[in-house]
Amino acid sequence: MAIAVNSAQVHTSWSMFGLNWVDLFIVLFLAAVIAKGLRIGVLSQLFFITGFFVSLFVCGWIFPHIIRFHDPTLRTTVNASLVLLTSLYAAMRGYDLGQKVHWSFRLGKLRKNQNFETAETALGVLPSLVAGLAFVWLAGVAIGRLPFVGLSNSVSDARIVQGLTNLLPSVPAVFAEFNRQIDPNAQPTLPAQPKPQASFNYDPESVQSANAKAAASIVRITSFSCGGIVAGSGFAIAPGLIATDAHVIAGSRRPIIKYNGKSYEGTPVYFDATLDLAVLKEQDLKVPSLHLAPKNIARNTTVAALGYPGGNYQARPGIVRDTRAITGANIYSLGNFSRGVYLVQAHVEYGNSGGPIVTQDGTAAGIIFSKATDVDNTAYALTSIHISDALHHVKKSSTRVSTGACMVN
Repeated sequence: MAIAVNSAQVHTSWSMFGLNWVDLFIVLFLAAVIAKGLRIGVLSQLFFITGFFVSLFVCGWIFPHIIRFHDPTLRTTVNASLVLLTSLYAAMRGYDLGQKVHWSFRLGKLRKNQNFETAETALGVLPSLVAGLAFVWLAGVAIGRLPFVGLSNSVSDARIVQGLTNLLPSVPAVFAEFNRQIDPNAQPTLPAQPKPQASFNYDPESVQSANAKAAASIVRITSFSCGGIVAGSGFAIAPGLIATDAHVIAGSRRPIIKYNGKSYEGTPVYFDATLDLAVLKEQDLKVPSLHLAPKNIARNTTVAALGYPGGNYQARPGIVRDTRAITGANIYSLGNFSRGVYLVQAHVEYGNSGGPIVTQDGTAAGIIFSKATDVDNTAYALTSIHISDALHHVKKSSTRVSTGACMVN
């Protein structure tokens, strides 16, 4: 007699354990991986896994450095394809080598041991499970960072993905480097004149305090635009309003705000290519707002540069060395405009764009928008006065605005 199973009942049973459809898919995937591992044995798996992941890490670091096309779409496609294909080729060669080692054992002295084949088959479960979980971890992190709302949220909500993310370290630096290479809207750079002093004696307690009070207000911004994946940082300046850099969302039709494992589609309501400043609106996003400094802060004040360099949240120490008005072009290298900025001695990189510099009491003094071209560990931050003006403008008119054209690197 056939037994009918209601799909809603199955969904409810999984939901009772806090699991979603992604968890179910992962369980089925791991079961298939383990079944395959039982058939091919432990040695072949170990060589296969080693070949794939070693090649993935090595090629993921090397290829973006040596393969540089001007067209961002072509650059992204070629690099990603070559890394994947090379890793798969290395995995297959590893599998072949594992098979040879496997048969050399079976045809050697161990052939007389009847328990050898049984033991090798049983041990095949472990590398299969480890490889499967490693793949789930990398895929979960990658999908969770992509500019999707529904899929990213489902993956981030999966209990298995959450467990792996909490247990395992942050995304490897090689993937952050690869991600940086495919961003078509690179962080602008400016010369630092005069150069700041070499000493870097910041107050660690001030940095820790700033991070503790402001970390909950920092978000990650990401989108598909201009032939690549654009990513940066942002922070809440009012309920439902996120400040970021204009170059982070330039040319983007659907900028995505990522916060606490959730994705939200932000609506651009302010975009100034001259200041390199933008504001996104998302009423469903519940992020505590940072207080904006009402005036410029003093020189040699210790600050924390908060954001997502390489996609991972970090609080980096900094010192405000100077406040000045600089004259320069907009994000498209056009025109000649003036703006008030801080010269900040801090190590910033890809992903810090749009993140705030925060003082000890948790006040946002400015927003990082550029690195210095002629001196290490020096950045530019737009002062909070400009951010306050943008907030005042948005409160009067919060309709969608254009995010301009793509930047040309």
